[in-house]
Amino acid sequence: MNMTLKNTKHFTLAAVAAICLASVTVGAHAGETASDMQVRTVHYSDLNLNSQEGVAILYKRIRDAAEQVCGDVDSRRLNEAALAKACVDRTMSTSVHSVNNPKLTLEYDAHFGVAKSIKVASVR
Repeated sequence: MNMTLKNTKHFTLAAVAAICLASVTVGAHAGETASDMQVRTVHYSDLNLNSQEGVAILYKRIRDAAEQVCGDVDSRRLNEAALAKACVDRTMSTSVHSVNNPKLTLEYDAHFGVAKSIKVASVR
C-alpha cells in the first residue's frame, strides 16, 4: 500500500469519528455536555473495498456505530425515535461520503432508496 493511500485511510478514520461526534452534538439533548457524547471510530483497513463483501461489511460497521452513537431509532417515544433516526441518517450520509468510495456510495443509495433522477427543462 503506498503512503498516500495509507494516509488517506487514517484521515478518513479520523473524519468518521469526528462526524459521529458532530452528529451527536447537533442532536444532543439540553443539559448534556461534550464529555457525555459517545464517539465510535470505524476501522476498515482490514477490508477490501473493491469487493461487494468488503463494502457491505463497512456499511454495516458504519450503521452500527451511528446507531450506537445516536440512540434508539425504535424508541416508543416518537420524538426520541425521530431525533435518533435523523442523527443516524445524517451520520450515515456524511460518513459514507467521507470514505469517498463509489461502491460504498452505491450500497448506501441502495439502502436509502435514493432514486436516480434527471432534470427536465421546459420551454415556454
